[in-house]
Amino acid sequence: MVRSVHPVIRRHRPRSHGALGVCIALCLAVSAIPTAAATAPAPPGTLAAFRTLDPLLDGLVPATLYRPAGVGPFPGVVLLHGCGGLGASIYAWGRWLQGAGYEALVVNSMAPRSVKSVCVVGGHPTDRDQALDAFGALEYLRTLPEIDPHRAAVIGWSHGGGAALEIAGAAFVASALPAGGGFQAVIAFYPACTLLPRRGFSAPTLILIGSEDDWSPPQSCEAGVPPLQTAGAPLEWHLYPNATHAFDTPGSSRVLHISGRSFTLRYDAQAAADAHTRVAAFLAQHLAAPRPTRTAP
Repeated sequence: MVRSVHPVIRRHRPRSHGALGVCIALCLAVSAIPTAAATAPAPPGTLAAFRTLDPLLDGLVPATLYRPAGVGPFPGVVLLHGCGGLGASIYAWGRWLQGAGYEALVVNSMAPRSVKSVCVVGGHPTDRDQALDAFGALEYLRTLPEIDPHRAAVIGWSHGGGAALEIAGAAFVASALPAGGGFQAVIAFYPACTLLPRRGFSAPTLILIGSEDDWSPPQSCEAGVPPLQTAGAPLEWHLYPNATHAFDTPGSSRVLHISGRSFTLRYDAQAAADAHTRVAAFLAQHLAAPRPTRTAP
């Protein structure tokens, strides 16, 4: 089943009014991630589609929606993949969030742009394209009756982590104008910290990165984060000793060779488990349901 919504079209952002078909071929296989959050079997993911806020993309962005058991209202979480597109690990995070009581939307930014990878070679989607896709995903989630429209987070990995840092910028949110405003929490796994906002944050932001990351070197985080924290930015980060890029992705240690460059990817079970703990705590803190207001008798 495909659940799609056509948000109200704003005059300053041209979009097609016609119904456009999208070929959605998403792998629903996932890797197991240990968690104590799930207390009952969760419903399977369902296919979804939505309109992006990227004015250059005329069509729908496919996604997979993981809805928790129960009646809601649920906080929503948008998940953004890396430069190589979706893999089993991102779907696994979606199911983990689903089991923890969040409605997770795994976004496929590659399919509507007819590309499989933008690693090293660049092209579309850029990190900003993905950020605009995330805002479209947020608008879509807010149309669902079981979603709390005031509680939503975005999590990005690598290239998607760069998109998450774009989303953390108040100026970028103001320029994109997502209906209902931006996200309430932002999490970036091993992003390029050169994309950190320079003038104001739109939401509390968490960065998780490895000390041995040779794809997104942590030195830019080490240089950029402390001054922002001193200035009062709602920014946290954690550096995992000896961890590489994709430390939370299960699999054997490997070296990728792309366009004359080499990158080490190594799964670190301890770092991955700690990342789940930190993500759970960060989301619980910033997407907590508001307490009911008591009225005088």
